[in-house]
Amino acid sequence: MKKTIILTLTCAFLITGLGLGQAQKPADLKYPPLTYTPPDPAAYRVTFANGLRGFVQEDHSLPLVNVTAHINFGGLYLPKDKQGLENLMSGALIQGGTKTKEGTAIQERLDFLGASLGFNVAERTATLTLSVLSKDLDEGLGLFFDVLMNPEFREGPLNLVKARALQQLRQANDQPSGVLSREYEKLLYGDHPLTWQPVKKNYDVVTSADLKAVHEKFFFPKNIILSAAGDFAKADFKAKVDKYVSPWKNKDLAFPALSKAFPAPEPGVYFIQMPTNQGYINIGHLGPEDTSPDYHAVQVMNFILGGGSFSSRITSKVRSTEGLSYNQGSRFTYRWGFPGTFSGYVQTKSSTVGYAISLILDEFNRIRKEPVSDAELATAINYYLESFANGFESPQGTMASFANLEMTGRPLDYYKTYRDKIKAVTKAKVQEVANKYVHPDKAVIMIAGDWDPCNKGSDKCPGPLDKLGKVHKLTLADPLTGEITK
Repeated sequence: MKKTIILTLTCAFLITGLGLGQAQKPADLKYPPLTYTPPDPAAYRVTFANGLRGFVQEDHSLPLVNVTAHINFGGLYLPKDKQGLENLMSGALIQGGTKTKEGTAIQERLDFLGASLGFNVAERTATLTLSVLSKDLDEGLGLFFDVLMNPEFREGPLNLVKARALQQLRQANDQPSGVLSREYEKLLYGDHPLTWQPVKKNYDVVTSADLKAVHEKFFFPKNIILSAAGDFAKADFKAKVDKYVSPWKNKDLAFPALSKAFPAPEPGVYFIQMPTNQGYINIGHLGPEDTSPDYHAVQVMNFILGGGSFSSRITSKVRSTEGLSYNQGSRFTYRWGFPGTFSGYVQTKSSTVGYAISLILDEFNRIRKEPVSDAELATAINYYLESFANGFESPQGTMASFANLEMTGRPLDYYKTYRDKIKAVTKAKVQEVANKYVHPDKAVIMIAGDWDPCNKGSDKCPGPLDKLGKVHKLTLADPLTGEITK
């Protein structure tokens, strides 16, 4: 036995040595071309009873089923005096129970089944998600559709949800990163549904009847898309869903008109005083919509600029070369139906705030003025091509992605054409979109930090901060009242 083990290990070392002999360094390794064909959304699209749409995939790898209802509803569709209602609905839809079941009874049954049910409301999409063992699918779907169709929003659970929401309000100005993100958007979008924030009085006046009215308005089959994957037969799953939605009536719904007129804030420094020994910084302006024909080129450009982790220019300069930060880069955020934001960002100690900002602005200008290198372009393009298949690893994640395509009105061949559009990006196109979407001269510089050390700077880059532009000192509003007190 001992001799067998020794012989086996010897063979293993010999095989390993032969492999190493063939490739002396990583650059010598040869791989076959990566080929991958993304799934076709049309092959998974299902129309259920009453016009309920869905994307459904059988997946028998585990005895599990995942189902999500994607509802075209969110906080953007609420008037200013109703802000926060969507947060209360997020907490109360399940906890408030249904017409026939208390919320506690629903949760106890889910626990017994080892299932989960969660609800969340975002800007324009709400999601109700069920995970249940396939043997319990009938009961799981019963609970899922009962909550989706018949929420009761009972007063007791609603009051508990309100209490939690108020506690979150009290903490709204505690974290510099959260404050920076919120105030940055307020500056770029102005007084707009995208930036409206609830206050205590909004929560205080919300009633069960208000939540029921919103549910009645937005929750109906044609305003919902299902995504589902799991251990079931597709035809059987459709029949089960049809049973629940057949009696569910559709409604006429006119969505509110949402303005795309935004202010052009004065370039300069916008400083938020907070008790912290670091500066939290965003530098930028509004960006394109995700429907822009330049979307793919912008992704490649931003990967090179600051979105490509350690390979990006901002990270290489600010972190690796200068050692100023562990959190830095650039990002383009995207949101359905509106321009997103562009920002270079960094978190650094107070004394190096000005220096870090100057380095990021230098990189903004460099990517506009100089063509990127062949190696930078190849690295960025290969990243998107080689990571493309990762988005389809989870059957439920894939179905949810397809539901999102249809919800937002993008073409169902979006993924089919994605890689060709990435491959088509050239160095000239990178420079073109950099000049089109990165504007250092129009950028606002928002800092959350302690004024005195940030303004003083360091020996390497002494202050004051007004060298970077006119300084505007911002005062945070009381999150409970929305009022600014000086």
